[in-house]
Amino acid sequence: MATLLRILLVSSLAAVTCSAQTIDLFDGFAADWRESWREQSLFSKPTVYRVARDEGEPVLQATSQSANSGLLRKLPLSPTDYPVRLRWQWKVAQSLGAAASEKSRGGDDYIARVCIVFENSFIPLLTRSIQYVWSSREPVGTVFPSPYSKRVGMIVLRSGDESAGQWLPEERDIIADYRNFFGREPTKVSAIGIVVDTDNTKTEGEAWFRDLLVDVGPQKDDSE
Repeated sequence: MATLLRILLVSSLAAVTCSAQTIDLFDGFAADWRESWREQSLFSKPTVYRVARDEGEPVLQATSQSANSGLLRKLPLSPTDYPVRLRWQWKVAQSLGAAASEKSRGGDDYIARVCIVFENSFIPLLTRSIQYVWSSREPVGTVFPSPYSKRVGMIVLRSGDESAGQWLPEERDIIADYRNFFGREPTKVSAIGIVVDTDNTKTEGEAWFRDLLVDVGPQKDDSE
């Protein structure tokens, strides 16, 4: 969707401290966790984000009714911190099931996205981003450019309703994913975004997120 590229550019966000090996981007949903995040909604009704409880634990719940907005957190990492691994869990009520192709502008909605912004720019089409998505119909493993910009790579991690209603874990090497899509090394890592959007397809959707973690640098071998 057109507004998502603009949403990802807003950068007046609180900085992430990268001294620890693992960063909890939700800060355990402490009372002040939203101070590190900013919600952005442009030219559409916003998706509703709130902390809910699931299985006795706090989680981020997102509800979208023909809506579009994202939560963003600044993530100032250097590619020299490699490897940088992103981990999270997500769950959806069901896929959007819209008729339009997600490779078209009219179908560029997803029940759940986790977005990494690398080289950002005030000019939306110059921003480079990788977006991990829960697709309605594209097969798992499909990789393609956003219909709005070839500088935005879409990576399908989940698809359809087979796993709807279940918490599913994900883990990605974000530097490797950038390299594989763009064929070059990133110069910086700027921000992370969570987006649930249904404005283009005029549909409704609900998703949940938890345990959003970044592991920076070589990880400890538990066998030692």
